[in-house]
Amino acid sequence: MKRRAKRLLHDLDQEIREHIELVTQENMDRGMTPEQARHAARRKLGNQTLIREEVYGMNSFQFLETIWQDVRYSLRTLAKSPAFTFVVVLSLALGIGANTAIFSLIDAVLLKMLPVSHPEQLVNLTTNNPDFGSNYAFPYPAFKRFRDARQIFTGALAFYPLGDVDFEVNGQGGVAIGQAVSGDYFQTLGVSAIIGRTILPEDDKAAGQGPVAVLGYDYWRDRFGLDPAIVGRQIVLNNTAMTIVGVTPPEFYGVQPGQRIAVSVPLCMIAQVRPGWAAPGSKYDVLTAPYRNWPPYRNWLHIMARLRPGAMIEQALAGAQLIQKQATRDAAEGLAGTPVDSSAARRSLLETKLVLSEGAKGLATLRQQFPKPLYIVMAIVGLLLLVTCANVANLLLARANSREKQIAVRLTLGAGRRRLIRQLITESVLLACGGGALGLLLAFAAGRFLLALMSHSNSPVMLNVRPDSAVLTFTLLVSLLTALLFGLVPAWRATGLDLTAAQMQAIRSAGRTTRRSTLAKGLAVLQIAVSVVLLIGAGLLARSLGNLENFNPGFSKDHVLLFSLNPDAVGYGGQRRAALYQRLLEALRQVPGVRSATLSIFSPLSGGRSNTNPTVIGYTPPSGQELTPVDIEVVAPSYFETLRIPLLLGRDFTSRDRDGAPKVAVVNQAMARHYFGNSNPIGRRFSIPGWLGDPIPIEIVGLAADVRYHDLRNQAEPMAYLPFLQLRLR
Repeated sequence: MKRRAKRLLHDLDQEIREHIELVTQENMDRGMTPEQARHAARRKLGNQTLIREEVYGMNSFQFLETIWQDVRYSLRTLAKSPAFTFVVVLSLALGIGANTAIFSLIDAVLLKMLPVSHPEQLVNLTTNNPDFGSNYAFPYPAFKRFRDARQIFTGALAFYPLGDVDFEVNGQGGVAIGQAVSGDYFQTLGVSAIIGRTILPEDDKAAGQGPVAVLGYDYWRDRFGLDPAIVGRQIVLNNTAMTIVGVTPPEFYGVQPGQRIAVSVPLCMIAQVRPGWAAPGSKYDVLTAPYRNWPPYRNWLHIMARLRPGAMIEQALAGAQLIQKQATRDAAEGLAGTPVDSSAARRSLLETKLVLSEGAKGLATLRQQFPKPLYIVMAIVGLLLLVTCANVANLLLARANSREKQIAVRLTLGAGRRRLIRQLITESVLLACGGGALGLLLAFAAGRFLLALMSHSNSPVMLNVRPDSAVLTFTLLVSLLTALLFGLVPAWRATGLDLTAAQMQAIRSAGRTTRRSTLAKGLAVLQIAVSVVLLIGAGLLARSLGNLENFNPGFSKDHVLLFSLNPDAVGYGGQRRAALYQRLLEALRQVPGVRSATLSIFSPLSGGRSNTNPTVIGYTPPSGQELTPVDIEVVAPSYFETLRIPLLLGRDFTSRDRDGAPKVAVVNQAMARHYFGNSNPIGRRFSIPGWLGDPIPIEIVGLAADVRYHDLRNQAEPMAYLPFLQLRLR
């Protein structure tokens, strides 16, 4: 490279000398003296240094070399000002890092497609019901109809989230996030195992006949240390012996962004891993019932399908809607003989419509919950980066004051303005790249913190926020854009010098303070304006957080410890489960420092809920209005005492409220107000035949204050509390 550059410069100098000699000779022929002729020739040619730069820069090879020279010169220049470089890089790192952290979340939640084969062909199946709104879940017979509709889809898959399952290996227990999947789940997605095999249709043909399991890569790494001999090993999953047949790739996490599936089992094993819930052998058996009536109005399967290549969603919907109508007719007929059978229930089922939506990004749970907050935060950190750019631009303007004499000398010697601007922009790009690299590290650490903020205590959000090609490209583009934002204007102003003698004298004596102060003041005004906006937003956020901290949701959160367990996973069902809970509560109440202990199916603000339409004795809804659903919560004695929920009338549950005793309930103010007006609800009775199929009337023995169970922004909804000891769960 150096030899070629020297040869080019030598040839260029030779051509310049020959040109000057030729013009000099022409001037002498016109009668000039040799000195006059040579001076005129040099004046006619112009600045030789500038000519050498322009001709040298026309060569692409030399252009790259000058870029490298600019980089080396800029590095030496920045190294001579370590304090300035550190402040600028750190400032940019904070701005770029914040933008990268939020973008990584937006990419993972809203933009990233599933790591499967041709994700653009996938569609989500949902239903829309005029009474119950949108629903993701279907009964198993409906899934079989969609799976067999080969004229519409090339394949269909179904899965059911199992949540936490008990995972035992060689007598050592553990907890893993599991799912039950149809036999063509992996085949339809186009996901292959990295060792062993995936679940096949042959594994999912008959109930209880597919005791195999496929592990997720992360669980295989964390629990088994990437042991390749894992295939064929026996495990115990919720007290059911199974054989591991394979491990999924590291990039595959399932079709629900925010979750990482640890173990998948065939759907035909649902009765073994969830025996109480699956109701095998009964008319509510999840593998045979056309409609899931226990608990009421709870279908259970999530369905996705793959369109034929080139097919449009609108085309597939027409044929799939016919299948949905057949499935809803079967479901309506399946209500016969159940406590929820009625003309209104059948009508509601038959009015259910199928909805197809793009499935390339998986289920839309997180995309429905977080897009608005993420975009708002992205706008905020964008403004933060704008403030950072204005601040750095001011620093560069101040730095340019001390370099004006140097720039003036270089311009006097023939350096082109564009060449100097490129040199200064190179410094800005190096600063921005340094800030981007450090910001990328900060973004990775901040990503984990943001995921923790997005997660519930019992429902962590697990997303891959490690830098990938999209995040790296975003960071690079933001860094380059930032370099232009804060570097171009200072570079343009720094090189716009008037090199007349009077102006040079002004530069020596006073500098260009007046001209630059206008731009500096403008940047300062921009910083102040945007900072005020950010401070107002931060103040409003702090005020909202303070209001939430001081807001009374109806229960006391102080000195309350929550934990959960799932005895069903290890075979404790029915009376064994009730006895276990009683022993546990008695033991907890004996622990020093424990004032009271209780249990409930759902905890406040956890997002869990179960509701049904009650039959209230003596109440008739107004003409044309449906019954208002009531949330059901199952609790043990001392529940209201433990959470300090005021009992306004009546009594709490006691140990006498057990199976065989008269059924009782405590209702909240919202339910009493809706169904009984201003009258005393104590002694009134209602039944909930649609909930666990129990039509026996329940007597109200207590009135509790309203509790914001699901959303602090909305009013409390009607709720009935039932005693745990009277609940006949399967």
